Amino acid sequence: MPERYWIGAAVSVAVGAAVAATAVLATSASAKGVQPAVVSPARQADEAVRALWRTKPVEQVFPATVTLGSQYVRLGIADPAACAVLPADFLLELASEAPGTSCVKVLRATYTDITQTVFATVGVVVIGGEASARDKVWRQWTPDEAAKQPDTMPDVVPFPRTVAAGLTDTQRVAWDSQASNDGSYLIYVVTAFGDGRAGSTDTDLRTGLGKDLVADSPPVQAASGLSQIFANEFTNTGKG
Repeated sequence: MPERYWIGAAVSVAVGAAVAATAVLATSASAKGVQPAVVSPARQADEAVRALWRTKPVEQVFPATVTLGSQYVRLGIADPAACAVLPADFLLELASEAPGTSCVKVLRATYTDITQTVFATVGVVVIGGEASARDKVWRQWTPDEAAKQPDTMPDVVPFPRTVAAGLTDTQRVAWDSQASNDGSYLIYVVTAFGDGRAGSTDTDLRTGLGKDLVADSPPVQAASGLSQIFANEFTNTGKG
């Protein structure tokens, strides 16, 4: 099965054409004795990380299995979505915490553990803006505070013909989030029990006192652990 990418072949061709054009310009400049601009290693690393969501195959962004204590199995991958799929308060919070940034695209998939105790929708929010602005996402986004704000909690994503076909937002128990180390990506994970029981109330979330919100609750552990695992996949190794 050929690898799938979020951006289609037409864009790949366009990128290839741009690279070819750059090569021609560089060659022409060299022929005239003009040195091409030098791109710093930090800038190269930044550009590479920002492109990861397009350059990594879909199945690498959302692997078939993820190990967090036990294995989590992928149930489905949604089409890339516009930022309107996020709650308005989520976007307002992002703008407040990191002025100068914007949401570019939202990638989503849903997982379950092998016992089907927990469903987890994983979201990857692609962040745009200058490096200095994106750095504020990493420095100023506060996962613990966000997790207590029900109005910022993203939706879960059900998938037909899977055990999560009937998954709804009324089952949401907990959510957590984690920015990549340069703020180019903001990962969120929204969890629910797999047996269809009602999720946390707004009061539960705001106070953190719901019976299913204790630290060793499976949905809480899944939200925290998976958000960190996926954020690590977008680490900018060139960041000082």
